[in-house]
Amino acid sequence: MSATQEHEVQVVVLSGPESAERAIFGFSTALAAAASGVSVRVVLSMYGAYWAAASTGEAVSITDFPPVAELLEQLRELNVPLEACSTCIENYCPSPFDESGLRVLRAGIERVGLGIVAMRMASCNTVIC
Repeated sequence: MSATQEHEVQVVVLSGPESAERAIFGFSTALAAAASGVSVRVVLSMYGAYWAAASTGEAVSITDFPPVAELLEQLRELNVPLEACSTCIENYCPSPFDESGLRVLRAGIERVGLGIVAMRMASCNTVIC
């Protein structure tokens, strides 16, 4: 394993509100890694694309952890790239559409294709939650 791989991780969150503990684990792990100096990016895919909507996560928490919305804001404050699968957004994100026909996403979330996420798996550590 190269030195780059040891200090780079992508956390792919597949879990939505039905498995909030898995999603919170993913976001919290990403936060801990970023706070420790590890280069981290978070990808929302499948049911995890639910969290891409600004209206989600305020009331979703588990004991001893902040709500999902707060975890995502803390990740943004640490400049952790937040990405969401563009196809999954259309299928799982509950946000409204803008004038161009795209769903409105939480601030700081970029749309990506799963191909890019898969290619990164060959060069960096990946955690799937």
